[in-house]
Amino acid sequence: MRSQLYRAAQRSRSSSLSAIPPPQASTDYSKPLADLAARILYRSPLPSQHDLPVFILNGAAFPDAKVVHYDTLLPYVLARLPDEEELIGGQGYEVVFFAGGGANGATAVRKGRPGWGWFLQAYHVLTRASRKRLQSLYIVHEKKWVRVLVEMFSTVVSPKFRKKIVHVSTLSGLALYIPIEDLLIPPSVYLCDRRLSPDIHAPYASGRRAFSVKQPLPTSADGSIRLPRVLREATSFVLMDRNLKTEGIFRISPLALTIDVLKEAYDRGQKFIVWREGDAVLSFSHWKQGSGNAMVEELDQTEGYRLPAATGLLKLWYGALREPIFPQSCYVQLETIFGDSEAPFDIRLIFELISPISEWSFITVTSRLILTKHLLPLLARVAEFQDRNQMTPYNLSVCFAPTLLRGPDPADDVKIGGIVRRLLEAAVTHWKTDLAAACGMEDPQFEESLRMPAAIEDREDDLEEASPPPVAETSSGLTTIALIDNDVNDDDDEDEDPKPASPPRPDSSSDEHFKPTLPPRPRASTLNDGIPSGLRRKPAPTIPTLPRYSVIMGHAAAGTERLPTYEPLALSGEAEPRHEVDVHDPVLPPSSGPEESAVARKPLPQPPETARSSGS
Repeated sequence: MRSQLYRAAQRSRSSSLSAIPPPQASTDYSKPLADLAARILYRSPLPSQHDLPVFILNGAAFPDAKVVHYDTLLPYVLARLPDEEELIGGQGYEVVFFAGGGANGATAVRKGRPGWGWFLQAYHVLTRASRKRLQSLYIVHEKKWVRVLVEMFSTVVSPKFRKKIVHVSTLSGLALYIPIEDLLIPPSVYLCDRRLSPDIHAPYASGRRAFSVKQPLPTSADGSIRLPRVLREATSFVLMDRNLKTEGIFRISPLALTIDVLKEAYDRGQKFIVWREGDAVLSFSHWKQGSGNAMVEELDQTEGYRLPAATGLLKLWYGALREPIFPQSCYVQLETIFGDSEAPFDIRLIFELISPISEWSFITVTSRLILTKHLLPLLARVAEFQDRNQMTPYNLSVCFAPTLLRGPDPADDVKIGGIVRRLLEAAVTHWKTDLAAACGMEDPQFEESLRMPAAIEDREDDLEEASPPPVAETSSGLTTIALIDNDVNDDDDEDEDPKPASPPRPDSSSDEHFKPTLPPRPRASTLNDGIPSGLRRKPAPTIPTLPRYSVIMGHAAAGTERLPTYEPLALSGEAEPRHEVDVHDPVLPPSSGPEESAVARKPLPQPPETARSSGS
């Protein structure tokens, strides 16, 4: 088999592939192939922990070999790797190969791929510097054909190639080696990983940053209140000119799995999340870490999340607030003041209800800040294009009113939901004319709040630390943990299992791969498990261990204990003399004289019947 593959590779060299694509000014240059190559292989914006460039190889972007000629595509893909001069002067590069992805299901069409000889030929097309400067190759979501291909390269082409490969099953496993929050990961990889693992846990990154946090509006470095990153990015994408004119902008339901992936990504602090809808592309790509700034290039050629995911994420953020905008404590006031469905709303009462400086309002200051800094300006801006998107203030209030209240009784929520819907509709209608200037949030201020903060520490929300339970000391001096409710709105925390502490990421430069420690072995079950202590059977007494036969019959050691032995009684009733013998010596002690020997050899007297019969 090895010789056949080698001969196939040698034959393919006769018609070798080209590693250099045609110049862009040439008529042979193909812009569609260049765009396809950019989706297959691209450089992640931030370097690795060792300050090496990281390249992402997206297996889901591989085209069908029956549609695209791989010999023509290969030069465009290889051109995206570092050139010869950069590799000779640098330290190398790393590659993360996401082998999974693509459509799965009964209706999915399998893509054709080139033969094994083509892969061998493509490997030899690489320059020597490209092959030698590859420091690490991380293979995620590995498939069978990828495993066969790797074994072929490791055995036939280069045995040293095996030492550079790290196999991981999921993104959680990859996070033990490299910080995945610094990678530009396409959505197809997240969807593939979700089929293998229910969630993604990254050490030192996973937690709560955006959803269900105690402080929904974080504080900036200068002490002012700012919008969280998820609201800033999703809102900026929704308010793009192309997206504002989409019909039913907040009525299109997104894929639930995509919303779950995005929620987890923002809570993890994923630095690069690309939003794309047609030619509208948005990515806050300016980050500063270590060596300097990093920019995402060719965003129009990168996979991204679409408009329904952005609108669904906004509604999810409001629905996941620990304390809703209108809590149950204000239901009575809402019904008393705004309960009459036929009476028009007084604008002064609405202003006093939502104004952050109001002393009369019965909702919290945080709720009023969220309404005036984000929700009402956003809905009013969308309502300006109601002729194109069909989102009137009434339709917008129907979409968002259920997310603003969450009480223990669903019947009360439905009853108060009608009041909140009419109240929100009136606030959106009068926002531009009466409420925006009074609340100090007109269009210039709102657009300024959506820009990326100038301070680097404000570009990402802080990770919310889990507070440890309070420790109390009893009167007896024992230290115990006091089980008290720190927050009445922390019910959501009880439903989620805390993640175990993860080991530190190993050094990728070491030859040995990281092996996580095994969990402790569970205790074997016994018959007393599940039985009350009062009904349990007492343990059996311990039986002393008897001496072995070889020990008893062996030679006596020095200083061993001697046990007394007894001779049987004679028929005359007189007992024989007692002798001390060693239990370890099977031979009797030798006699010291003839008299003692005679006494020892004296025969026993016969019974009377035996004597009488012998005399006759």
